[in-house]
Amino acid sequence: MIKLHASYGLKVPGPQEYSSESFHASAEVEVADNIQGDALKAALGALWNDLKSAVDEQIANGHKSGGNGHNGNGRNGSNAKRQTRQTAEPTNRIANMGEPATKKQVSYLLALARRKRNLSAEETRDWLNRERGLVLSSLSKSDAAGLIDEFNETRN
Repeated sequence: MIKLHASYGLKVPGPQEYSSESFHASAEVEVADNIQGDALKAALGALWNDLKSAVDEQIANGHKSGGNGHNGNGRNGSNAKRQTRQTAEPTNRIANMGEPATKKQVSYLLALARRKRNLSAEETRDWLNRERGLVLSSLSKSDAAGLIDEFNETRN
């Protein structure tokens, strides 16, 4: 498996003069070893876009950064700036739905898609995204199991 790590952060002006608030989201996912270059780039791009959306959503919803109520300049009385961070899960709807799919599930799913529907790994990823709103690299165990069952019901 290949691990993909994506991170996105943004600073916005804070409530006090010369202060700012940081919003941040990061995620790490595993993808199949046999994923090709363009599909790998697309998976990382989709992950990064999910993280950017999560940060944008945090800011739009008015979430405030964590901390102890002291904002702006000052480190308990000194002149150092305090930086706070808020972390969010990716907005991918699969990210919060149980354990991630196993390597074997993803590999078997790709093999079934190739055998039953003549889809390449990239075509399978595109089909999942277009038809089901799923990201191959972020499938949960239950989603993978359901898709495997569906492909197994398909006649050759």
